[in-house]
Amino acid sequence: MDTLTRTPYRPPAASSSALALRLVFAERADGLPLDRLVPIGPAGLTLGRAPEAAGATLPLPGDGWASRTHARVSPRGEALLVEDLGSRNGTSVDGRRVAGSAPLAPGQVLQVGSALFVCDTLDDDTPPPPAGFAARDAPMRALWQRMVRLADSDVSVLILGELGGGKTHIARLLHDLGPRAGRPFVAHNASALPRNLEEATLFGVVGGFIPTVKAQDGLIARAADGTFFLDELAELPEPAQAKLLDAFDPREPSYLAVGGSRRLPTRCRLITATNRDVFVLARTGALRHDLLSRLAVGQITVPPLRARRSDILPLFQAALARAGAPTLGPARMEEAQALLLARWTENVRGLETLAQRVALGEPLTVGLIQSHADRGATPVASPTPAPPAAAPAAPEAPWPPNRAELLTLLAQHAWEIKAAAEAIGRRRETLSRLVTTLFGGRDAAQEAWRAWQRTGHPPED
Repeated sequence: MDTLTRTPYRPPAASSSALALRLVFAERADGLPLDRLVPIGPAGLTLGRAPEAAGATLPLPGDGWASRTHARVSPRGEALLVEDLGSRNGTSVDGRRVAGSAPLAPGQVLQVGSALFVCDTLDDDTPPPPAGFAARDAPMRALWQRMVRLADSDVSVLILGELGGGKTHIARLLHDLGPRAGRPFVAHNASALPRNLEEATLFGVVGGFIPTVKAQDGLIARAADGTFFLDELAELPEPAQAKLLDAFDPREPSYLAVGGSRRLPTRCRLITATNRDVFVLARTGALRHDLLSRLAVGQITVPPLRARRSDILPLFQAALARAGAPTLGPARMEEAQALLLARWTENVRGLETLAQRVALGEPLTVGLIQSHADRGATPVASPTPAPPAAAPAAPEAPWPPNRAELLTLLAQHAWEIKAAAEAIGRRRETLSRLVTTLFGGRDAAQEAWRAWQRTGHPPED
């Protein structure tokens, strides 16, 4: 399984000089650079309704929610530091009120007045994606870069990712961007293959061999000169896995139809996908080790929607437009923040369903978003003037995290163990012991993180 590596959802860490804020929502835009990255230089950035401070400044809408000098964002190691400057309505990071100052890592949401920002890395030289493919966040820009490289190739591609994340859409884009565009794109879900007829459906059957089945071409033959996309790969039974391995042997790609005696050439590209952990499947024997290696010559991991927050509001607006909704998105900061902070266990599919409900006349409220998107959605902070409240309960998180998950968690909280522990609802001492057990301490964990970013190889569990 040397060709397969665990691909993290987060992009490689960047130095603080490469970090930026992307304004994703403002109740009153007032000429603000909506959806554009605002760099954070060494001198930092002051945010306010009429900021009067040395260095870079970004004026906020004069809607009464932002103070004249509201907050300041400064470089801090591999993250940023947010400092509330005594604002009247407060500042929040991921829905939690900032008392004094707090770290801000890539992917986190900063609320200042009625404006919402997502921390991100600066734009790179990646070619712009086609219309309909949201790739504002760094994880999706990295995925788009990989898709561009794989599109012109003819290698097999394995797409990993959670349910509803858009794996079929990505497979179709790989086909349309490559030399096979305009040829057949045949997509099928392995869990929908007729029981005991999987091989006949995939590879075809010779007339008369199966009395109840007429002679027919298989899905692979129908995809000739094009692309065959097999979703839910983990549901394929072992005999069909063996034939699939044989059919896409790079030395002699060919196969036998059920009941046939003459090998037929395999003339399509293969793209597969699964939402299951392929490493576990290979270890338990549910997925052939040799098939996995062959399918993952090209590997893509689709980030979950909660890891690409800059894309959430544009995706929701597009879903509303498709559903025929009279509005193109949330009008108030509270609903926009709820959309950004929800965990979205159904990913893009869940966002589409919410848009359909709104299009049918249900008002878009924080309650509707949280009840629909995920029962464990992070509560949002209110911009109503009020003293700082206790931090809301953290959403449940799998425990214990593996080594890669632990490193990602710590990096997202600027290596502050206390902040990371609060984010997952654990005691600081508990998380500190786990860091010591898995890495030997925080310094060693940071070195493991840097090695991961340099090499692209996550730490072994």
